[in-house]
Amino acid sequence: MSEIHCKIVTPESLAADANVSGVIIPVHDGLMGVLPGHAPFLCNLGVGLLRMQTGEREETLFIDGGFAHIRENEVTILTRQALGRKDISHSEALTQLADAQVMPMTTATEVEARSLAVQRAKDLVKLVE
Repeated sequence: MSEIHCKIVTPESLAADANVSGVIIPVHDGLMGVLPGHAPFLCNLGVGLLRMQTGEREETLFIDGGFAHIRENEVTILTRQALGRKDISHSEALTQLADAQVMPMTTATEVEARSLAVQRAKDLVKLVE
């Protein structure tokens, strides 16, 4: 079975370093799947859930933007923040969602900020459920 090496780096730590069979990455305009033999690629990350598949096991991390570099069966993710299920509680995620839903929406900038905060919080809730 062919594998790819996935490394997730934040300013504070190496969040993940594993050989996996596939990765689904939240990029700036959707989701991108990476399997062994993927063409070289560099892209902006979005905010969302990154999934790493190893056989029947799947690990999910919340990624907060950054960059992805894919080359020669190696995926390197540089991100501001990478959270696993153990890094945030269900109540914290729900609190963030409630806070985001009451953000003001009087200007276009506030509407965009609220939309991003709500999506981020919903992804955190999905992560811990």
